Amino acid sequence: MVRVPTYNSYMNLLNQTLSTKKQIDLYSFQTTTGLKSPTYSGYGINAYNIVNLEAALGVTQNYMENNKVLNIELEAMNTSMQSINDSVSDLKSMLNSFGAADTDNMNPDQTGGEITFTSNDEATYLGKTITINGTKYTFADNADDPNNIDLSAIQADAGQEGYAEKVMGLLKDKIDPTGANSDYVFEGNKFSFPLYTINGSSTILAADGVETGEAYAMNQDKASALNDLQNTAFATLLALTDCLNTSAGGKYVFGGGDYSSAPVYFPFRTLEEFQSYYDGVNITFPTSAAANLCNMSFTAEETGALTITKVEGNNFTISPEKAGGFLNKVAEGGASTTGDVTFDSDKNTITATEYGAFQSIKAGDTLVVGRGGDGSDDLSLIVKSVSEDGKTITFEDTAGHTIPATADGTVTDGAGLTFSTSYPAGTVINMEGMGNNVADRVQVVSVNADGTLNVTADPNHFNADTVTIPASSKWEMKALSYYQGGDIDTERPISSNQSIMMDINAGDGAFEKLFRAIGQIAQGNMVDSRDLSQEFDGLVDPSAASDIINEAMDLLQNAIDNSGDPNPTVSSSLNSVSAKLSSDYVTLNNNTENLTLAFNNLETNISDMKDVDQTEAAVKALMASTNLQASYAVLNNLMSLSLVNYLK
Repeated sequence: MVRVPTYNSYMNLLNQTLSTKKQIDLYSFQTTTGLKSPTYSGYGINAYNIVNLEAALGVTQNYMENNKVLNIELEAMNTSMQSINDSVSDLKSMLNSFGAADTDNMNPDQTGGEITFTSNDEATYLGKTITINGTKYTFADNADDPNNIDLSAIQADAGQEGYAEKVMGLLKDKIDPTGANSDYVFEGNKFSFPLYTINGSSTILAADGVETGEAYAMNQDKASALNDLQNTAFATLLALTDCLNTSAGGKYVFGGGDYSSAPVYFPFRTLEEFQSYYDGVNITFPTSAAANLCNMSFTAEETGALTITKVEGNNFTISPEKAGGFLNKVAEGGASTTGDVTFDSDKNTITATEYGAFQSIKAGDTLVVGRGGDGSDDLSLIVKSVSEDGKTITFEDTAGHTIPATADGTVTDGAGLTFSTSYPAGTVINMEGMGNNVADRVQVVSVNADGTLNVTADPNHFNADTVTIPASSKWEMKALSYYQGGDIDTERPISSNQSIMMDINAGDGAFEKLFRAIGQIAQGNMVDSRDLSQEFDGLVDPSAASDIINEAMDLLQNAIDNSGDPNPTVSSSLNSVSAKLSSDYVTLNNNTENLTLAFNNLETNISDMKDVDQTEAAVKALMASTNLQASYAVLNNLMSLSLVNYLK
């Protein structure tokens, strides 16, 4: 007998129908997605584990994606290093071959090894000079100077036959061709000597009454070999620049954290341009790391007007209007900054008692120490090294840059002391924008204690012995390092417990030594061809090319494997850089394999907890559908059954 449904029975039937409907929805979801539940609550006690595993999976996936980018960067850096090593190896092979040849006496010699005096006119000789083995002698009418060749005793014979021979006799007396000078031969009015011992501003050679021997020219094979070497060196500089300006993924990988612009500034496209800039006489390629990497600059606001004064030859001084215009104060004496400061002339050191007092000072800096007086006891020193604790500075033991014994002693709490840096010796400074009567560039020789600069420059670019440059916002005295990148070391996490330090940039010591060694080979006037009859300072050194090449080879080898320097100030080398990058690359690849394995394991574990058999779910969905249809039928029949219909 069928009973008339009550509200409660109706609701029970409806709930059962809805429950069956939910089962169909769930089984349909499982059939479509293969997942047990559309929500975490449907996983019951596994929900917490699934959430944790999925979080770990997301972190792992992020590491893997970031590592793909890092892998591209390391591949680019390793490829660049391989190219650099190949280029340097080729140059080194050429240097070894060239170095094995006879590089002595490569300079042309205008004297031919002999001089003959033919004029009996005293005016031919008076005021003229001759430089012998670096000592300049002047033909004069007095003996006031020990370097004067006194003609006064024979002037009465001027114009008579034999006067030229007597002048040569006075030269012979001055030289004394015996003992150490036995290679010099005097025969009447003729003087024979080893090549290159007459050198450097011998104006007597230009006199009408003086004859020289047949000029000695450099062997053509040597000249050709040297030209090939310098062209190869310059090509290597271009290759080095291109490799270090490599970008990957929109980043300059050797930029030291500055990824937006090329880190290496090398504006030269031809060897001729390079040698015009670094002429090897007035401007030489920097021979120190500090000068090669100097980016220091001063403006007119800091210096005021400039006075450039010719000293002699290509030597000038640059004086700023404002006192200390070329000085940057980096430390100041004080109880809390330096503590007591001790000067030691024996060790050539300055030592503070406070930790890190001199930590901002580095090797190669020119340091000017103000001692709080009238400036007479201020010091200009070249930094050799700074101790790890930043307390002690050791200075180069060079003339004019050594702590004098009078400076020995301790200054309590560093009272009155100031420590300022300036351009390192050898720094090339851009002077463009200062007018046509100033050379485009000068090179720092030294910095005086008052902050004025001693420089060299092409004297042909100055129209007066003293030039004043008015203060102007149009110019800036800027030293431009080849490296224009950043100095930030970036730590790149590659997993939750591993990271790779990206601490190699184009300013690294290995690359700096390469630029310095190769630049010295490629610069102009490696073979000095200056005319001895013209006024100039210094000597024509026949071994200059050989010395430069040998020094460059040592520095190049040092850049490759850090050998040849018993006390290296820069331990980095191409080998160590390559090893570091290769190690990072291997570490990253190994870590990527581990991350891939971990990623797969996490996916498997999550899948085991979240996935269902889709075929089984489809069968269950069909069974639930049948049940739902039955429920709907029963519910429909019951809904249509009323008391009236029942009584009928």
